[in-house]
Amino acid sequence: MEEVRREKATEILLALLSKPRGVRELREAIGGSPNTIGLRIIELERAGLIKEEESKSWPYKKLLTLTEKGRKIAEMLRLETTLVGKRKKLSERELKEKGKWLLSLLHVMGGSLESAVRLQKLLFLLKKEGGIATPYTHLPFHHGPFCGEIYGDLMDLENAGWVSSVRELAEPLLVSLTEDGKKVAKEVFESQPDEVKSALLSLRKFGQMPLKKLLDYVYTKYPQDSRMLGA
Repeated sequence: MEEVRREKATEILLALLSKPRGVRELREAIGGSPNTIGLRIIELERAGLIKEEESKSWPYKKLLTLTEKGRKIAEMLRLETTLVGKRKKLSERELKEKGKWLLSLLHVMGGSLESAVRLQKLLFLLKKEGGIATPYTHLPFHHGPFCGEIYGDLMDLENAGWVSSVRELAEPLLVSLTEDGKKVAKEVFESQPDEVKSALLSLRKFGQMPLKKLLDYVYTKYPQDSRMLGA
């Protein structure tokens, strides 16, 4: 659902999560140009995430509110924001240990990955098909299995200078190892047990697969992990 990641879309959903708002009140709460806000409202309405209702008390006016589907997505976005925001400073040793899954995955993928959606799915498949016990718990979301903690660990690696990300809002569009990160990732990968290295290397076929084909594979093979509750 690309509409959620466009400029000001996340802010609109989070603002409406707290209470219904008129267009003017919404614009005052989140800022931005009237044209951008207006376009996002239209897109989110068409996607079935928000709707317009008339207030039930005086003064009667039209208010924007979340649909049930929109509320579930907004709650997931709030969870993602919370997980990313609450990070403590780690030592280099702690960072290597906590970031070893992301670093090792990027290493076997040649140093970079396009799309946070692909990153999420590869770490999901590492556990499901590789049988590797990672610390990540994926929940059903609008692009299938999702874990907000992955974004938090990614941010820690960025702050350490080992990873760089091209982002749109909070969404990583391209994640790459820096020169320092390549050295650390190689060291971390080589320290992994043989079964973990083997499982990581087996993910290369999914890393090279077109994203739509990868999503179809995950949705078909793991439907209960891919379907948002109530969707």
